[in-house]
Amino acid sequence: MRPFSILLKPVGSACNLSCKYCFYLEHERGVMSKEVLERLVSSYCELPFSEKSIALQGGEPLLAPSYIFDIISSAPIIRSIQTNATLITQDFAERFARGSWLVGASIDGPPQLHQKMRGESFQNAVNGIRLLEKANVDYNLLTVVSKANVSEPERLYRFLRDNFQTRFHQYIECTGPYPEFAISGEEWGEFLVRLFDEWRKEDSRVISIRLFDSIVSSLFRGYPTQCSFSDACDHYLVVDFDGAVYPCDFFVEKSLRLGNIMENSWQEILQSPKYLTFANAKRSNLSAKCLNCPSYALCKGDCPRNRLTLCKGWQRFFNHAAPILAEML
Repeated sequence: MRPFSILLKPVGSACNLSCKYCFYLEHERGVMSKEVLERLVSSYCELPFSEKSIALQGGEPLLAPSYIFDIISSAPIIRSIQTNATLITQDFAERFARGSWLVGASIDGPPQLHQKMRGESFQNAVNGIRLLEKANVDYNLLTVVSKANVSEPERLYRFLRDNFQTRFHQYIECTGPYPEFAISGEEWGEFLVRLFDEWRKEDSRVISIRLFDSIVSSLFRGYPTQCSFSDACDHYLVVDFDGAVYPCDFFVEKSLRLGNIMENSWQEILQSPKYLTFANAKRSNLSAKCLNCPSYALCKGDCPRNRLTLCKGWQRFFNHAAPILAEML
């Protein structure tokens, strides 16, 4: 069986914020029961591969009841959580430290940039991150690149680098569902080139940027660490609060419901025609032009949700950065 990780949504789309660009707000919300979670964890831990990972996401997963964290913490797995950080308390920080959780904290830059999309949440998010730092919790910063901050990559990067202890950054492109906040391929390419040039001045051995790491892995090891740069969409499964399983966080749709962990085995889900079709469609749906593009070796057609939207940006960035990264190796 091919290893896979789980993206768990213990409260569905429930969140204490209403970020303007959020693609998940309209989805269903609820609370995962103990019965469903125990079934999920026990059946997953029985699978015949060694490295297992469950990541909590939402909505805002810190709205979940305490038994969610108790059950996940007791399992022999890698555990992580993606949060807007505004609800982190000292108790949460200490729990994460004891359980060796990796925390992803969302912040979109300095106050003026962050609050354009995330409202008056900046200081609460920073307060939460400081509690993580005080408790020595491993964490990274996740920044959504939207119309609000795409034109200021250097300012954005320097702020995150200079004001937080973590050395790990993620930059995620905003491509929908709201056109007024989405960035174009040209904007994404410009952002990445400038971010890369700022980073490599003196931080290439100090700051880890997930996108750059994935390219290095592709060049050095022959495979990426970011699912959007893979040949197929088969790296993880999404489990919603009711136990329903979907193939991807961006495709939690009724038509792509793969089953339910209370009714179906993982084997049945992974071998279902619907899942296999979705997983392999990434390559089978590409045009000859795309397959013959010099950038294809690195982008692999990008995430299907961005298909063609960011193409020009990726080409510009790969042409600029790939030769430099190869030389740095």
